[in-house]
Amino acid sequence: MANIECRLISKILDEQDITLLRRGILLESDFYTQHKTYNFILGYSRQYNTLPPYDTVVSECENFEYEPEVSDHFNYLVSSLKNATAKRKSFELLQKEAGEKFQKLKGADFVNWLSIEVNKIKDIVEVDIGVGTNFAVNGSDRWKSYNESKTNRTGIFIPTPYKSLTEKLGGGTELGDYTLIMAFSNRGKSWIASDIGLAAWRNKFGVLHYSPELSKKQQLDRLDTLNGHFKNSALRIGKLTNEDQYQEYLSKFNDKQEIPYIVKTMEDLNKGLSVDTIEADLLANPDIKMVIIDGLLLMSHKGKGQSNRDALSNTSRALRQLFGKHKVVGIVVHQTPQSAEKENKEKSEAGDRIVKCPELHQYSESIATIQDACTVLTFDAFQGSGKIKIAKARCPHVDEEIELHTDFDNGFIREVEACDYF
Repeated sequence: MANIECRLISKILDEQDITLLRRGILLESDFYTQHKTYNFILGYSRQYNTLPPYDTVVSECENFEYEPEVSDHFNYLVSSLKNATAKRKSFELLQKEAGEKFQKLKGADFVNWLSIEVNKIKDIVEVDIGVGTNFAVNGSDRWKSYNESKTNRTGIFIPTPYKSLTEKLGGGTELGDYTLIMAFSNRGKSWIASDIGLAAWRNKFGVLHYSPELSKKQQLDRLDTLNGHFKNSALRIGKLTNEDQYQEYLSKFNDKQEIPYIVKTMEDLNKGLSVDTIEADLLANPDIKMVIIDGLLLMSHKGKGQSNRDALSNTSRALRQLFGKHKVVGIVVHQTPQSAEKENKEKSEAGDRIVKCPELHQYSESIATIQDACTVLTFDAFQGSGKIKIAKARCPHVDEEIELHTDFDNGFIREVEACDYF
């Protein structure tokens, strides 16, 4: 432990990296044997706005052993130090504080206290120690990244089920990105999300699909309808006319399937759906590359005691960070408020409602959902006709629409081709 402390301080002094101290990443409590050295360097830096020479530190701090030219990366040294701090605090917690609290608190209160204290220790290890990227000097790294993009593009982008949408998005949805799908109620946005999930799965990307609004049977039936075109209304009540075909189709879904498509409904989420639940599932299933959350409003939002708007904003921000951290595509389904629907009620000369996707400004409870998403797709459908609009994206095709034929009951959602008009 002492060696790690001295090596880290030596590297800080050699590189005169005052920012590592000023950012508040390193604390006195992290330096079990070198707390005096830490305080001396911190006080010196505040007084003179620079770090002291190593020989000054050696003369002032008798326990400090200077090590020149430490080759270890700062991130490794800081991480090792934080892990040692967490282990030491865990020992102190278990040896003293936990015993005292166990005697004083009731069972539930003790568990809650212990959970809070453990999370505090966990936060020590998960401290953000990233030092960023120096654009001015990393040309060779960017050339390597460029060539990896040429050879590994199919592993970075997940195609959508619709060719034109995939092309307009520059290859599909990119790992680490947050895609928001918005539509008014009962227009088929859950069908679109499921279709996107199946397209990812067919392209060998693992999918984790949260469907808190539907039962497990309802969601699985929808996937079978989209994937095998078995009539959904007949599946639901067990009255398929092609049962033998359905049984043969199902026989292919067995242990030989290597790519997971995991469905979770409220039957699996006794404590609701939260960001922590999703992260735990991602850690348990490292093959997942796409997460679908069909119903943002149905999540347990972060921020107790806050307004619904603020709590929703906190959840949206946390999801954005989660998708980036785990390098998964996040597909979040959100309902456009009914109050905005009257603006979209246009009719044709025949009196039929015109299919019109919601506009970006018709966002729901929190604008954070729009700001956080890298891509926003809005959707509308009526009597077999549908449209997806690219309302926000990094590509130059914002506000462009893709027209669809929609037959949800038979599992057909396909792009309208030019020849379909003739």
